[in-house]
Amino acid sequence: MALVMIMFDGGRKISFRTPISSSGLGLALATLDVAIPSVLLAVVMYSFFNWPLVYGAILGAILGETTTTVIVPLATRLVISDEIYNTVIIEATFNSVVSILFFYLLTILLTGHFSILSYTRYVISYFSIAVFLGLIAGMLWLLALNWIRSTKAYVVTIGIAFLLYGIVDLLGGAAVVAVLIFAVIIGNHEVISEYMGLRLNISEERLNIVESELEFLVRTFFYVLIGMISIISLYYALLALVVTGVLLAIRYIEIFSVVRDSKASNLLFALAPRGLTAAVLASIFLNMNYQPYSSYIFLVTFMVIIFTNIVSSGLLSIMVKASVKSEEQKVE
Repeated sequence: MALVMIMFDGGRKISFRTPISSSGLGLALATLDVAIPSVLLAVVMYSFFNWPLVYGAILGAILGETTTTVIVPLATRLVISDEIYNTVIIEATFNSVVSILFFYLLTILLTGHFSILSYTRYVISYFSIAVFLGLIAGMLWLLALNWIRSTKAYVVTIGIAFLLYGIVDLLGGAAVVAVLIFAVIIGNHEVISEYMGLRLNISEERLNIVESELEFLVRTFFYVLIGMISIISLYYALLALVVTGVLLAIRYIEIFSVVRDSKASNLLFALAPRGLTAAVLASIFLNMNYQPYSSYIFLVTFMVIIFTNIVSSGLLSIMVKASVKSEEQKVE
């Protein structure tokens, strides 16, 4: 449920009208957030902890996201330029999507012995089913929303996303991609209606209300579940500290090599807490039962979420205090 809500929310925020230039940095950072940790943690976990490379890469893919549930409220309250705000929001939204896609591509490698050719065929089939059904479901449901003007129709929209996920998964496709495509179409109904000459009358406000209420319930109960089944131990805490250090080092190099503005760089570096997407993917991998690594990854992820949020909160607190002090000195 949490996975569907994440993809639905992320997909609806992908706008066809957003200029590529303004979103390019955010998209680049979102991809680097996942790709670099996947490669580096695969090497680190293999070299120092004797993990198979694929499990280290999966851990990196899981921990690649920066959680929107923390970053969006913070970015809204901070006094920052529109350009930095857009970069932060785009990065936090899309690295969750990229993280989920990377995760599923890597877990495919655990399901059997693949050659390069068979893996390529499988991936093409895996995604083509999802894209096709996502497009069909999205277009048909847009027309349905135009005919059904009741508030309940917007609740059913979430239900259609769940139904689509189940059908695509049953057919062996990338269910999360299908939900993403479906959400992109719903989120861009104005552009689509203009292009196709349709007269769609869809209330974005109603859909936002329904989605935010359901997302709050799913997120709250999911974190309760994670807390109930997690184990606190010194070994996993130390391992998580090592992983957190690697992630922060990657973040530092990534941000300060791409962003030239020092103030923006410091802010983007601080806005790197892990959250819901990481917890969801770690839980899914735990249920896949590739022991003992499923348990290792789940428990390490849980601790990394805690540590990254502590570090992010501390850095932001220092930055805000320094900014306030600087403003006071200017006034004096």
